[in-house]
Amino acid sequence: MRKAELVMHFCKMPSYVLYIITILGAFSIKTHAQGPMPDEIARDMMSCNAFTVPVSEATAETEDNLMQTALGVRPATVQIQVGSEYGTGNIISINNEKITIITAKHVVKKWDDEKSNYVIFYNGAIADATLEVVDGYYDAAVISVKTADVDDFNLIRLRKIQLDYNIINDFDQKKNEVVFSLDSEHVVNAKETQTYEYYGNSTGIGGKYIYGRVINPDIMVNDYGYNMVYVKCDAHSGMSGGGVFDIDGNYVGMLVGGSDKKEMVAVRLSDIKEMVTSLGLD
Repeated sequence: MRKAELVMHFCKMPSYVLYIITILGAFSIKTHAQGPMPDEIARDMMSCNAFTVPVSEATAETEDNLMQTALGVRPATVQIQVGSEYGTGNIISINNEKITIITAKHVVKKWDDEKSNYVIFYNGAIADATLEVVDGYYDAAVISVKTADVDDFNLIRLRKIQLDYNIINDFDQKKNEVVFSLDSEHVVNAKETQTYEYYGNSTGIGGKYIYGRVINPDIMVNDYGYNMVYVKCDAHSGMSGGGVFDIDGNYVGMLVGGSDKKEMVAVRLSDIKEMVTSLGLD
């Protein structure tokens, strides 16, 4: 029998081996996790700007590259719930005090009861939100979440986009530029039913993307009364407030509307600069 064999082999061990086994058996062995804790990692990430989504350079226009860029942007994408209405937003700042998010003004137009306004991060984590500022002219607004309301394990998974105003002139001069936006599934009563998954699998937040070519990066749109980015792309309900990105991952505008002709319009990056800088986030 196998048990008997084990006993026989044990009996043949030299005495010093038996002595070690006896000593180890007399004490409990304690192990300690090595390395920094999540809160320490978060502080380090803030200090060296490691939360920022990296931007590529001169990325070839392929489906694979588009997908990789979209995956990089996803952790900076949120769904915003305002009462019974919802939209999209992007994280633009993460510090010890708050997580700041940019979105469309019409997404937050019914903002009143603080308890009914919240953000769903890409991994399904949920936190109540506060309205920071609404632009007086353009369809843009900023909300925030207290950093303390986000568990450190979830915090270190988030990312923020970089608003690089230096790319505006270059973007305006390009023709037929490929751009994309992220799309999310909407869950009713998300605080009770939203799926949570640490790595963001199966949460439905920012899990899909749409893309198309820019028809005109700076054209007057009469319905809004100002120049906008005009794209041949099929936007869906709930995508308002989400970023429009080029294939390198640069934020070039904010999606605010679409048509039944599979066209969408976005507020230009240059037109939200004043609102963002007013918050000291430039």
